[in-house]
Amino acid sequence: MRGISLLLLAMLGGCRVDASTLEQELSANLARQDYRLIVIAGRGEFAPGIAAEQQAEAKARCGKRYLDGLGDVIRPGQHETHAKLSAYASEFNRRMVIHCPIASGADKQ
Repeated sequence: MRGISLLLLAMLGGCRVDASTLEQELSANLARQDYRLIVIAGRGEFAPGIAAEQQAEAKARCGKRYLDGLGDVIRPGQHETHAKLSAYASEFNRRMVIHCPIASGADKQ
């Protein structure tokens, strides 16, 4: 949670979130064995950075969580913040999905 708060403060403050913030959150989550992907809140719960055909399998295998401010409704004046959060979630998910436990029977790839 601390990483999420740090991320939001940096983004809302107009600062650019750098790679070290992403690395810190990935490392902290991996240490806790928290493999959940970030999804966009809404009807579809889309996980940015994950191919459309892999969405269901990846969310089932990894789990999912929400990031405050990242939903399917974008209020006026929040387009830039939403775009930054979406880009962060996309990179986080691309890097996290490779660490998720393999689903039973899926190891024959």
